[in-house]
Amino acid sequence: MNRLSVIVKDHPRFSVVSLVGDLDKLSVPRLDEELTELLDRGRVCLIIDATDLDFCDSTGIWMLLATLRRAYERNGWLRLVGVHGFLGRLLELTRLREAFPIDPDLGQSVRMVSDQGISAFH
Repeated sequence: MNRLSVIVKDHPRFSVVSLVGDLDKLSVPRLDEELTELLDRGRVCLIIDATDLDFCDSTGIWMLLATLRRAYERNGWLRLVGVHGFLGRLLELTRLREAFPIDPDLGQSVRMVSDQGISAFH
């Protein structure tokens, strides 16, 4: 298993959280800490970039779902980018794919939220 790297880049109206490595029960607490800190700072509009995510288990999916809920509760949103591999299959198997707005790449996601204003929906 690879370690998880979490890279956060704040933009004026949203933050991009890039994940590199494995998102599993061992790394979920690290991501939860980062996302909680962002939400506590009022950064409630989030793009999670999973392009370089090698692996994701069910604890990772539930962590993302919990963060989606927490962002919505604070009048924010969460979008996923670059969903593939294990994450994509888990979203399909759990039927949670429809719960998340998903963009194919970071450029398109940034354009969506910049051109159309802040959008939490497809």
